[in-house]
Amino acid sequence: MINQNTIHQFLQKINTITNNKDLSKEITSALVDMCHAQVCWICLINFETGKVDYKRFYYAEDALNDIELHTEAEKIHTIATDFLTNNYDTEEVLEYFESVSKNNKILEPIIYRNNLLGFLGLISRESSFNETYRDLVGILLENINSRLEIISLNEESEKAMRERVEFLASISHEFKTPLNSIIGFSEVLQEKCREKSNLKYIDNISKSSKFLLSLIQDVLDLARSQANPMELKYEYFRPKDVIKDIIWGFDEVRKEKNIEFNYTLSDIIIYADLKRFKQLIYNLISNAIKFNKINGKITIVTYLNEKQEFVFEIKDTGDGISKKDCSKIFNFFSQVNRNQLKRQQGSGVGLALCKTIAKAHGGDLNFKSRLSYGSTFWFSIPQKH
Repeated sequence: MINQNTIHQFLQKINTITNNKDLSKEITSALVDMCHAQVCWICLINFETGKVDYKRFYYAEDALNDIELHTEAEKIHTIATDFLTNNYDTEEVLEYFESVSKNNKILEPIIYRNNLLGFLGLISRESSFNETYRDLVGILLENINSRLEIISLNEESEKAMRERVEFLASISHEFKTPLNSIIGFSEVLQEKCREKSNLKYIDNISKSSKFLLSLIQDVLDLARSQANPMELKYEYFRPKDVIKDIIWGFDEVRKEKNIEFNYTLSDIIIYADLKRFKQLIYNLISNAIKFNKINGKITIVTYLNEKQEFVFEIKDTGDGISKKDCSKIFNFFSQVNRNQLKRQQGSGVGLALCKTIAKAHGGDLNFKSRLSYGSTFWFSIPQKH
């Protein structure tokens, strides 16, 4: 009989495999060794198409040139595949499997989600093979079926994510074209408009369009990062200059709320993705202004800590975040303090994207806050390059 440790190692191994191809390779080769069979094969059917998705035969060394054995295995495989791909009644399929599973043969169905999605076959030269190993193969198949279901669920999830990203990419393109036209024509109107009373309306059109364009890009970036690891283009740059330029870009908005800016920026060179770094800074400063109070303050500090991480810290005197909302602050499309902050514009995308960018760099984004007393956000980017 098989050593218990061998079975345990086999189950551990299959639970680390993430695709059907590698799983099939491991199952067929391991079962030939464990059960002392001459051949083991597996066939998996695609539930959506009803066609063979994957099949694999594995022969023991002493059976590689055994033509009779090859012919027998192929014949059983062809008939079993025909049963599964031509939608035979489940009872008929199981009856065939049972009729084959005798003496030196084992043919077991692979079932998950109550669907027949393949089979596992073994042939040995030992006449008592079925009697000796069928129960063991049945037990192992329960674990194999569970692993196949997990792989299937993961593949479905990845497919759904890819479809969502493709959909978002498509609609973002459709939205960007008219929005860019709106922004362009509003800028032309600002130049040509002589009535100062109308300028504020044109300015509002321009600002709202730019905000929507930025939001669309943020949603697309976040969806892409959830489907695949965020790709970074590292380069050396001086963060002090980048941050000062972004602060200057918020000057008009800052003046409208009479917000005081104080900042101490270390004059160093860091290694990061410049485009993503700008997104981080822009979103954090935008939030600090957006959720700040009239006559409020914003303080920004940057430094290199003892772990050789670049740290950006921004503190505001705004609305703050309640304790019950702290746990969901970085969730996709999550908005906090809804009742208190109805006056504010917010999508719940910016912070989720910032967290993703920081983590993609090997760092993190964190915060501390107290409702009505403001918030402090900070992120770190390792500089061990």
